[in-house]
Amino acid sequence: MAIEGDLRSLNITSVLQLISREQLTGVLKIKKYPEIADVGFIDGDVAGAFFEVGERVERLEMYLVKSGMIGKNLFEMIEDIHRETKRPVINIIIEDKYLTIEEIERTIKFKIQEVMDELFTWNEGEFKFEEGVLIYPKSVIKIRMHTEGLILESARRLDEWPRISKAISSGDIVFRRVDRPELKLQLKEDEARVLSLIDERRSVDDLLEISGLGKFHTYACLYHLQSTGQIEVAYAKPSAKKEQKINISIKSLAAPIAIGVAVGILLVEFIAGSIIANSRLISFEWCCKDEYENGKEDYSKMFFYKHQRLPSAQELEDLF
Repeated sequence: MAIEGDLRSLNITSVLQLISREQLTGVLKIKKYPEIADVGFIDGDVAGAFFEVGERVERLEMYLVKSGMIGKNLFEMIEDIHRETKRPVINIIIEDKYLTIEEIERTIKFKIQEVMDELFTWNEGEFKFEEGVLIYPKSVIKIRMHTEGLILESARRLDEWPRISKAISSGDIVFRRVDRPELKLQLKEDEARVLSLIDERRSVDDLLEISGLGKFHTYACLYHLQSTGQIEVAYAKPSAKKEQKINISIKSLAAPIAIGVAVGILLVEFIAGSIIANSRLISFEWCCKDEYENGKEDYSKMFFYKHQRLPSAQELEDLF
């Protein structure tokens, strides 16, 4: 079945429901420059999903490191084993019991939901369903998630997002913990993890990078911690983008400033040159007046010889 078009004419919910209802197997590609989302299906169920940004694709193994499920040193050792034995990295992680299949399955399902959440915010983009293609044909882990359940969860999160994003309006915000012994709240596991990562150096974007919970869930945990008075805003951390804008602004001023300086130098040189030239002219007129007069007389004689008349005062002025 050929399924392709634009999200402005057919929204993502309708596309997913169509694939689910027809129990199709294949890969749905949705492009919104510079991002591409791939969602794999088996018999209408979601079997995998990931984002591509340019040539960059977030590999599952790297996410396991970023989220802290596998330490950096351990991962380097696993990569050495991979280079020596040619065994897939995920196989090494499972077979050598660094993580269980259940832990990796839970992570993959979480990442699939994260991709779905992002897709539900897209109001434009081109999509095409490639029937019969498998998203991870060689994977040792087989995932099947009900498409309708993913749609309902993404829709619920989309409804909550405006309230959360209004309270946490920027990724540059830095929170600090509030010591309130009278609060005896039982935190959920994810909220406790986010709270443990908060210090007065990490911004919301930094927490998002290391929490391993994805954007929506990290923001939701911060929102709950803030609304219950367990954290508060410390300050806003300058982002790299803002610093880049400042650098660009300075660079954009550099050319006009350089031009202004050059013009100023030329102007000074012109004025100084004019003063010097005038002083030389005055020196010439006062110090060499006799030679000046003799020159005029000699020229007048030559002019008369050629034109049979004396030069006018203006002709002499033009020449001398």
